[in-house]
Amino acid sequence: MKARIVTNPARRIGRIDPLIYGQFMARRRWVADEGLHDPGHPHARADGLRQDVVDAVAETAPTIVRWPGGCTATTYEWQDGVGPDRPRVIDAHFGYAVGNGFGTAEFVKFCRQIGAEPQINLTTGTGDLREALAWLEYANLDTGTKWSELRKQHGHAAPFGVRYWQIGNEEWGRWEIGHTTADVNGARAREWAKSLKKLDPSIKVLALGGGHHEDMLDWTTSVVEMAGEHIDYVTQHRYWNFNSRTGQDNYEKIVTAGLVEEQMMRALAGVIDMVAARRKLKSKPKLAYTEWNCRDQSHQEMTPEWRPTTSQYRLVDALACAGFVNAMQRQCNSVTLANFAQTLNVVGMLVVTPEAVLRESVFWALAMQRHHSGDIAIDAWSDCERFDIETDRGQSYSLPYLDVSATLDEASGRQFVSIVNTHRTESIETEIEVGGDGPARTYTLSHADPFARNTFEAPQTIVPVKATQECRNGRVSLVLPPHSYTILETGA
Repeated sequence: MKARIVTNPARRIGRIDPLIYGQFMARRRWVADEGLHDPGHPHARADGLRQDVVDAVAETAPTIVRWPGGCTATTYEWQDGVGPDRPRVIDAHFGYAVGNGFGTAEFVKFCRQIGAEPQINLTTGTGDLREALAWLEYANLDTGTKWSELRKQHGHAAPFGVRYWQIGNEEWGRWEIGHTTADVNGARAREWAKSLKKLDPSIKVLALGGGHHEDMLDWTTSVVEMAGEHIDYVTQHRYWNFNSRTGQDNYEKIVTAGLVEEQMMRALAGVIDMVAARRKLKSKPKLAYTEWNCRDQSHQEMTPEWRPTTSQYRLVDALACAGFVNAMQRQCNSVTLANFAQTLNVVGMLVVTPEAVLRESVFWALAMQRHHSGDIAIDAWSDCERFDIETDRGQSYSLPYLDVSATLDEASGRQFVSIVNTHRTESIETEIEVGGDGPARTYTLSHADPFARNTFEAPQTIVPVKATQECRNGRVSLVLPPHSYTILETGA
C-alpha cells in the first residue's frame, strides 16, 4: 500500500493553544490520595509527594492539570484540604474514606513545579455559590477579608493566582450527585460565572456542555444560550470503551476514535457559532475536553476494594490517543483546552503501586505529541486508501488509513508531521513532501501485536524508537508499520 502527504506551511489553520496538552487528576484514592501524595512512602519528599511519580508526570509536561475531580469533585469540601488540620472523610460519591493531605495549596504548588496551570473544579453537587466564592477568595484575593486572611494564616502570604475554574462535572448523568437538566445547568453556569468574575475578573470559567452524544446538543445549546456572555469554555467528556475481560475486539472503532470525534468537534463548534450569533455575543466560548481517553470497562476502579496492580492500555489505545490529539490540532480554532483522563491509576497514563511506576502505552503517545509538535497547525493534504466504518450509533464514515496532522514551530521553522497508520495488517509506503533538504528524525510507536501492553515485567514493550532520516528534494520516504504511530520532524 502506498500513500503521499504534502504539507504547506503557507496555509496556516491556526495557532494551537498549548492548553490542549493538559491532564486530569482526581483527589480520590490511588490518584492524588495514596498515589501522588503518599507521605509514608520511601520516595516521598518532605511535602508528601512521591518524587518518582512527580518525575514521571513531568516527562509528559502537562500544560494544565484539573483537580479535584471528576465525580469526587461534586461533593468535595475544600476547607477539609487547607490549614493544619486535615481530616479523613468519606467520599460521598464512592462511599469510601479518603485523605485530605493533598489540598488546594499542595495542588497549586505541584502544578507550578511541573510548569502546569492549575484548574480547579468547583463543588456543585453538595456545594453552593457561597462556598465557591469563598474558595476563589481563599485562592486568589489579597483583600484583607475573611478567606484571604485565612490563607495567610495558613502560611501563604501571596495569592495562588488560579486562573481556570470549572463549574460542575457530569451532572447530565444519573450517577452524578447533583444530576440535573440542561436548563438548570445553564442557569447555574450563568449565575456562578458572573459572580465568580465579579470577585476576580482575571479568571477563565468552564461550564458543562455535555458528555453523551444524546446530551451534548441540548446541554451545549442551553449553556451557550443562557451563560455564553459569562463563560470562556464549554466542556465535553469523551471515552472510548473496550472490555479486555470479554476479549472484545473493537480495533477499528478504537483506532479511529480521533477521526470520528473530529466530526463531533465540528458539529459542536457549529452549535456554538449558531447560538453565539443568535445571542449577539461579543466573544464566543471555546470547546474544552476536560476528560478524554480510552477506558477498559473490566477494571473495577469504582469499588472500595480496588487497588492498582496491572496495565490496562494496549498499543491500539495509544493510537487512539494520538489520533485524538491530531484532531484537536486540526480543530485548533475551536478546541483550545483539554485534560487527558487521568494522570495516574484510574484510567491513568501511569500505573502507580507502592513498589513501582509503570508508563502505559498511552503515556508515550502523549509524551511524543507534547515534545514533538509545533505551535501552528498547517495544512496537510494526504492521498491514501480509505475504508468504511460504522459506529455503535449507526453512523457511517469513509476514513483514510492515515490520520495526519502537520504543525510548524514558528520560532525555528521546524515541521512536525504526526501520522497514525490505522491499518491493522499492512505497512504503508509513504512519500512526505515537506520542502527543504537535510537531516530529519522520526519517532515511532509500534509493535507486532496491536493489543500488546507495557507491564511491570516488561515495561519497555511499547516505547518510542528514534531514527534519523534524510530529506532530499523536499521529500522524505517512510515505511509506516501497520497499527503504528510516527512523528516526522524536519528542520534544524
